[in-house]
Amino acid sequence: MKKFYNGKYDVVFKATFCDENDMGLIKTFLEKLLSIHIEEIKFLNPELILNDAEERKKTVDVLVKTEQEYIHIELNQIHSEYLHVRNFCYFMNIYSKHTRRGEEYDLVNQYIHIDFTYGIKDTEGKREYYVMDEQGKKYVENIRIIEYNMDKIMDYWYNNDEEKIAKYRYLMMLGVDRKSLDKLCKGDSFMEDYKKKIDRLNDSEPYTSWITPEEDARLMLNTEKRISYNEGMDEGLKQGMNEGLKQGKKESQKEMSIALLKEEIPIEIISKCTTLSVAEIEQLKES
Repeated sequence: MKKFYNGKYDVVFKATFCDENDMGLIKTFLEKLLSIHIEEIKFLNPELILNDAEERKKTVDVLVKTEQEYIHIELNQIHSEYLHVRNFCYFMNIYSKHTRRGEEYDLVNQYIHIDFTYGIKDTEGKREYYVMDEQGKKYVENIRIIEYNMDKIMDYWYNNDEEKIAKYRYLMMLGVDRKSLDKLCKGDSFMEDYKKKIDRLNDSEPYTSWITPEEDARLMLNTEKRISYNEGMDEGLKQGMNEGLKQGKKESQKEMSIALLKEEIPIEIISKCTTLSVAEIEQLKES
């Protein structure tokens, strides 16, 4: 059976939502997700400004501007200890760049960072974070960070939790299989438009024919590798500077291998795309 590529893949998410010729989909998606009304929306350059010549290139997944919000979205195929630090640094780069307005600081616009993250070991489907003290008084009023535990949200769907399905269906549509997507989207015009676009992408040979199992694994490993490069971990590994970094890299490779196994990627291909041996991956599969 031909693999179905859904919105959990950043390349598919961007092809579906980040279309300047069809801004309606991303506009409605964010309205439903954040319970806000958007009159106008535009995409901003996803490449962040570097502060010095030694910095690595920084590219975010999605960055948009509405009338009163800057919204930054990251799709995270895995969850690692350094993921929050990396994404927070990206978000602060955006905040720092756009809050300066001539002689004043911008206190009007809201800055919202959204994580769609897989692999979180948490019982909650959603958490929100703010910069505040222990009594809940905000230090900065216009910063909001939202993280969605996508595995937990998908569990709500497969466990037929009707209350949670009603609450999170616009996120569930990103991760369900094709048959479930048909069922989930029926009767909702926005979700049906999303489904039509996803179906067109999956049925388009020029778009999907190049996605071999090897490329599929590479796509899923992309986030983990990009984080490692941006944090400079590869430099430390090459020079043998920090055994702790090496161990952290190994754990991330294990987490991603488990995710790839769930996607039914062959063990031999996972081994080629990671530093893990076939035997190590087989042990992960059995555990």
